Amino acid sequence: MKFSEAQVLVTGGGRGIGRHLVERAVAEAGRVAIFEKDEAMIADLSAAHPAAKCYLCDVTDPRAVASAVAALESDGFALDVLVNNAGFVHSAPLINLLEKNEQVLAANLSSVFYVTGPVVSHMLKSRTKGVVISMSSISARGNAGQSAYSAAKAGVNALTRTWAKELGGLGLRFVSIAPGFMDTPSTREALSDAHLTKLKGQIPLRRLGDVEQVYQAVRFIAENDYVNGTVIEIDGGLVI
Repeated sequence: MKFSEAQVLVTGGGRGIGRHLVERAVAEAGRVAIFEKDEAMIADLSAAHPAAKCYLCDVTDPRAVASAVAALESDGFALDVLVNNAGFVHSAPLINLLEKNEQVLAANLSSVFYVTGPVVSHMLKSRTKGVVISMSSISARGNAGQSAYSAAKAGVNALTRTWAKELGGLGLRFVSIAPGFMDTPSTREALSDAHLTKLKGQIPLRRLGDVEQVYQAVRFIAENDYVNGTVIEIDGGLVI
């Protein structure tokens, strides 16, 4: 597909990587919709990007997702690209895992089920040969101290491969993007300068990634219609 003509939905578009994807897609895609649960972020996005359509939606609530997709359809969207970006990073050793286990799984894995199902139905109804791009992580390989998060992202990769096999015959594609450590405010807030220096030394390219490189991957996947059922790692060569 031509990205310049694509209609794109980004979940969790209010901050971090999602915000950058929204800003770049607004400039380059045909039409952009955003699912975001934070009302303040919705107001900020609407003011900054009046051409985009924002929907207040908690993607961990299937009823809220169904309502938002129905509203999106009423507004005349015929989606070509879904970016399942919503989620958050959480670290906790196994013995403390139950503290946030359900929240981590709901935000990073269940949300992918809840959004992809109705969006795929929407694409099939409109006979769109669309693509679903889900944000995974290099932690899907297994990262000490991130049991729930790693399991959720491994699940995202499994869904990507499964749905690619199930629905490829209908013209739908599914791809995951697994970023490594990106140079974002949240990364710098979470890690000390000493930790960041050590981390950069472990990355073969000796630097953190840039969120623009994630956007470039999104655009590449959208435009290359033979990319399907795979995980694209953007990590500078770091292997966890």
